[in-house]
Amino acid sequence: MDMNELSRQVNHNVLKAFKDGVADGLLHGERDEKQGSHYYKQGYDYGVYLYSESLKFIDLNRGD
Repeated sequence: MDMNELSRQVNHNVLKAFKDGVADGLLHGERDEKQGSHYYKQGYDYGVYLYSESLKFIDLNRGD
């Protein structure tokens, strides 16, 4: 395996972990404790942030 292929695989794994974290934080609201990756945790935190921001947006548009 050459360095370019290794780099692609690492980038793929990092991106997948981040995306899985975002999905868990935004859609499921529950962290997968089996996921120990730093990138998963960053994605989860970002997903929770997006969820909380979306609630603010919904409240503003509701006019309550």
